[in-house]
Amino acid sequence: MISLASFSYRYFEKKTELGTVAQKIVTILKIAQTKTLASENASQYGIHFENNQYILFSGDAYQIDAPDNTTYSLPSRLEINDISLAGEGSDVIFQRINGQTDQDGIISLRMINEPTELEIINIHSSGQIELSSNLSECCNTNRLTDGRHIHLNLNWSIQNSETLTLYFPNIPEVTVNITMADYFNPTKTEFDWNGTIDVNGQNQELHIHTHSLDLIETELCLHRDGDNNDKPLQVSIDSKDLVSFTADGQPFIGFWGGSMEIQ
Repeated sequence: MISLASFSYRYFEKKTELGTVAQKIVTILKIAQTKTLASENASQYGIHFENNQYILFSGDAYQIDAPDNTTYSLPSRLEINDISLAGEGSDVIFQRINGQTDQDGIISLRMINEPTELEIINIHSSGQIELSSNLSECCNTNRLTDGRHIHLNLNWSIQNSETLTLYFPNIPEVTVNITMADYFNPTKTEFDWNGTIDVNGQNQELHIHTHSLDLIETELCLHRDGDNNDKPLQVSIDSKDLVSFTADGQPFIGFWGGSMEIQ
C-alpha cells in the first residue's frame, strides 16, 4: 500500500508539473505577443522552440547568439515532442499591428517516461493561444465536445469590469448587456450570474460565474447546456471577446479568453 501510494503521488506530481510548464509556455507566448503589440524597442517578438527549451527573442527572425534572448529550459522529465507550425519552422513570431501570426499550429509537451500524457498548445493565426490536455477516446463524447461546461483561465482580473455582453448572431440579432456590479459579492472575489434570454421565441438558459477571482486573475465558468440552448452565442466583457459557441455548442476561444478547459 505504501508503494502504491508513493507511485500515485509521484505520478500526480509529474502530471502537475506537465500542466504547470505548459501554462508557462502559453504565458511566455502571450508576453511575446504583448511586447510586439506595444512595439517594445520598435521590434517584433517571437518564441523559438527546441526539444528541451524555448527562447523568447526580438526581431523578425531568431538569432541563436542574440544578447537579449531569454532561454527557458524544460525540466528533465519533460520534452517538446511535436512542433507543427505553418511554414514547418520552429518559431512563432507575432505581427506588430494586430498581434497575429503566420506560424499557426500546435506545440506538444509530454512526459518523457509517460509519452501518452500530453499538453497541447494551440496557436491560431488570429493570435489566439490556448491550452488543451489530450482527451482519451472515452472523453470524446457529445457531453464534452458540445462545451456545455467550460472554464476560461483569463490571466486578467474582471474585478473592475462593468458590462457582460451576450450576443446572439441570429436573425434578427439579439444583444443583452448585463451590469456586472449587480452580481459581484461585496469583496469582488466572486461573480455569479444566471438567466434566461428570449432569442426570437426560443429561451436560452445560461450560467456564468467565477471559480476564483482576485486582483490579477480570473477563472470563469460558463454553463451552456445543449438541452436548453440552440442558438450561436458570443460572450464578451467590456468589449473583450472571451468565447463564442456554434448553435450546436462547439466553443471557440476569443482573443481575451486566455486558455480554455472543457469540463
